[in-house]
Amino acid sequence: MLLFASCGGRQEKANREGFDTIPLQYSKLLQFQQRGDGVRMVTIRNPWKPQEQLHRYVIVKKGEQKENLPEGTVVEVPLERMTVFTSVHCRLMQDLGALDRVSGVCDFEYVQSEEIRRRVEEHLIGNMGSALNPNVELILSGKADGLLVSPFEKSGYGTLERTGIPLIECADYMEPSALGRMEWVKFYGMLVDREAEADSMFRQVEQRYNELKTMASEVKEKPTLLCDLMNGAAWYVPGGQSTVGKVYQDAGANYLFADRKESGSIRLSFETVYSRGRDADFWLLKYGRSESFTYKTLAKEKAQYTQFAAYKNKKVYGCNTLRVPFYDKEPFHPDRMLADVIHIIHPELLPDHELIFFKPLEDE
Repeated sequence: MLLFASCGGRQEKANREGFDTIPLQYSKLLQFQQRGDGVRMVTIRNPWKPQEQLHRYVIVKKGEQKENLPEGTVVEVPLERMTVFTSVHCRLMQDLGALDRVSGVCDFEYVQSEEIRRRVEEHLIGNMGSALNPNVELILSGKADGLLVSPFEKSGYGTLERTGIPLIECADYMEPSALGRMEWVKFYGMLVDREAEADSMFRQVEQRYNELKTMASEVKEKPTLLCDLMNGAAWYVPGGQSTVGKVYQDAGANYLFADRKESGSIRLSFETVYSRGRDADFWLLKYGRSESFTYKTLAKEKAQYTQFAAYKNKKVYGCNTLRVPFYDKEPFHPDRMLADVIHIIHPELLPDHELIFFKPLEDE
């Protein structure tokens, strides 16, 4: 597997040390390797500097003595007292049946899982504060053995880097495909001794996603699709190489920003979006509000929204992320979002599908 062509020297050295590559199907950022004595290496490619490595982990079984370990962050598995910095990965641990291995969570106010909230309220899981400014003392007193963090370009982790606790950089959101991101479940399963469950979860989602994608690929007409809203002075949309952007394309949509090569969000002006999207057939919104948008309240938010054809033709669908657990459930269940988008833009393909995330806006 030639994921890291530019890092060939490192890979050749790893091969000389007796490591064999374990093939992955979709991920462009992960590389798995294993040695005969069970030691494994997980290498993460830097999403922002493809020529470089973001992190390398050396995975060893807890309590087993290993010699001649390669360079990298040593992680003794299974992790048993993780602090998880995002609701996405906390919910994933719940899906894997490993919630008992989570001892702390950040940004608790964004957690929507009733089970996770119950555990925090009963002090079974600690509230470690903001992901941007976590309570390091509380993390240390909780004897965390792993920190699942979200990396950002040109960002560091401050005091956390000096704790000696392994920082697991969860860069899955930067994968250029939904199944590429989904394949990270194998890494997370490895960390908590849930590899069989992770592999089963991956196979189920993969099969359903590819079935839906194949179905949508046969459509003759691809409706144009606009997404999201202004946020302050900018309009952020998914790049054409982002996981969400790819889902729109896999659903048989003519996604208006599919030509953009970014794998993250793109910051645009209203004028730029309007010039491309004013005649779009459909408009999908993700937003967080105490009250869900209607056509009336959307017009109050910004009068110019009424100029879009999708608004005029009542083809706007919204997902209120404060009421719908989109960020908890969608990243590692992309087949659900794919089914939603197909049902919206090609209802004849999935006539019996019940919308999970997006709902049509009401008039009032």
